[in-house]
Amino acid sequence: MRNSLLFSLLLMGYLLCGCEKQGRYDIFPLKTGNEFYYSYSSSRFTGISAYSRGNETWQVVSESTQGNSITYLIERTLNGFSVALGDTTKIIDSRSMLQVVENKSSSAISLWGFTFKRYQDESHLELFAQGYSSGPSLTCVFKADSGMTKYYYYHPPNQIFQESYYLDSLKILP
Repeated sequence: MRNSLLFSLLLMGYLLCGCEKQGRYDIFPLKTGNEFYYSYSSSRFTGISAYSRGNETWQVVSESTQGNSITYLIERTLNGFSVALGDTTKIIDSRSMLQVVENKSSSAISLWGFTFKRYQDESHLELFAQGYSSGPSLTCVFKADSGMTKYYYYHPPNQIFQESYYLDSLKILP
């Protein structure tokens, strides 16, 4: 009797936790080991023109739970080149980290000032922050089971800066 009650409670808990996800699209599949491969470019115009091009890999290297949130740590590795004043510099394994925080109870993700649900009824999500003549603009596009497929950042006026990422491929673990 005790075993069947325990089994029933576990099954109900599993089903209740799965309801949020069932029949919905995972807009940003965050799991340790998942990798996202992007084409990267940036340009800066500050009297002197400079730009960078290359490929950047994002790998989810860890996830940690604290209270009601899960923090995913993403290691970003850039390989490419940078050109400034006619000089070209190779960029080899330039690493940085990105944190993505998800609220466990609502599946809301916080990233770059946006908050959105990880599990969506629609397979496509576009986030947009409109800048004006002196403020930055930011666009992010997410697609089901692919994560972020496009990122575009533009910052005027005196130091015009543009940065973009386009998803080339990904490796999602089962």
